Amino acid sequence: MKVLTKQEEQILLAIYHLKENAYLVPIREKIKEYTGKYYSVGTIYSPLNRLRKSGHLDTYLGEPNPIRGGKAIKYYRLTKKGFNVLSQAKKMVDLMWDGYSDPVYEK
Repeated sequence: MKVLTKQEEQILLAIYHLKENAYLVPIREKIKEYTGKYYSVGTIYSPLNRLRKSGHLDTYLGEPNPIRGGKAIKYYRLTKKGFNVLSQAKKMVDLMWDGYSDPVYEK
C-alpha cells in the first residue's frame, strides 16, 4: 500500500471535493479553506505531477479561453487507483485514531 504524504492526501481530497472544477487554482484554494495553509503554485504542482505519474490522477484539457490568452485549463480527476489510495489512507488513519481520547492533565 502506498502511504500518502499529508500534502498528497490534501490534494487528492481537494480534487475529490471540487469534482469537475479541479484545476490548480481551486485546488490551492480548497486546501487553504480546509487547512489554513496557502501553498505556492510550485508546492502544489510538484505533487500533482507525481500523483498523475503514479496513476492516482488523470488530466484533461478544458476549452481554450480567450481570457487566458487562448490557453486551455488543465483539469485533474481521481482515477480508480486514486479513490482506492484515499480509502486506504482513511482506514489507516481511523484505525490509528481508534480509542484515542484527549488526555486529562491535572495540575
